[in-house]
Amino acid sequence: MFVFMVSGEVVLRFIVLGLLLLSTSMFSYANMASPIINGTTVGTAYSSADIDILSETININIKKGFHEADYDITYEIYSDKEGERVPLIFEVFEDYISNDSEKSFTIKVDGQTIPVLRNYDYKSDSTALPSYYDAETDTAIPFNDNAKYFEVNLSEGNHVITVNYSAYPTIERSNWTNQYIYSYSLKPAKTWKSFGDLTVNLKIADEPQYLKTNLGEPLSGMIKADSKWFFDHIPNDVLEISYRQPPSSLAQWLIDLDGRVVFLVSIVLLGFMHYRSLRLSHKRRSKQAKIILWLGVFIVPFIALMMVFYKIYFIDWLLGEHASRYHGYTIFIIIFGYPLTLPFYLLIMKLCDLFLKRVFPRDSKIDVKKA
Repeated sequence: MFVFMVSGEVVLRFIVLGLLLLSTSMFSYANMASPIINGTTVGTAYSSADIDILSETININIKKGFHEADYDITYEIYSDKEGERVPLIFEVFEDYISNDSEKSFTIKVDGQTIPVLRNYDYKSDSTALPSYYDAETDTAIPFNDNAKYFEVNLSEGNHVITVNYSAYPTIERSNWTNQYIYSYSLKPAKTWKSFGDLTVNLKIADEPQYLKTNLGEPLSGMIKADSKWFFDHIPNDVLEISYRQPPSSLAQWLIDLDGRVVFLVSIVLLGFMHYRSLRLSHKRRSKQAKIILWLGVFIVPFIALMMVFYKIYFIDWLLGEHASRYHGYTIFIIIFGYPLTLPFYLLIMKLCDLFLKRVFPRDSKIDVKKA
């Protein structure tokens, strides 16, 4: 018995060390993919210095689920002279604008549709877009390849330019639920000859309490499903609207529940059931004791690890369509966890099996009362 207890102390040390190694391997699985899925970022127009932008109105209609938004932008402009081939350039980052012909990037001047031009310079027939002057850096900066280039013929006086397109959000997946971010660059307005005023109208189909912007408070004082902002200056270089629906209380409880706890509770409960079955088999002097021992040794650690594995996907199921599902290589829980858990669990159950053999020796005689 003394030898058994000394061995037990040594075994306990190895068990603790093994569980620490197991915990490290189970929760350090890597994820090589980026947590960011880039969406559409479009800027307001770069225009000729001969044009006065009297006002810009940005109407944003974000659809249910926050997965797509329709942009309807209106410029009221004034040209102090007649001009031909006046350039308008909209810089688009990550060109994920809808391919639907009814939702693609379109521009109208006084109600007339203007085509996107591939060759901006009709003299040199160049396919490269021009550069624009950035006063902050005092350099000429070229437009990116996704920029939309238009040329319009303007008479002297007031005109209305409308731009329509559907865009997709940038999705940030580092949390359990996605954060959807719509971006619209206002920085080009700094290159305008003049800046009048800016109106932003925002409509969303989802709950407004989860929405955030960098525009401050709307005119109503709080963000609603239909909100409006008005500015006589450029509020930020980039207008951002973000949305992240938090997990439900049950999902959040499971998120906070450490996977190590799930694993330890699972293996203790399953191990106790395994031990009870093994003890009953030894008590009955059954020949199935060996089978029960080895079946449990291989099955119990696997099921305990699978409880941790499926906890992650059960949370995703609870979170629904907004679950980020950015968990790395969760299969490493099994790949690394099982080889580490198996020998320690085997050692514990072998010690239990030796103990039960001593308590219920197979060659002991059972007294039978004679009638």
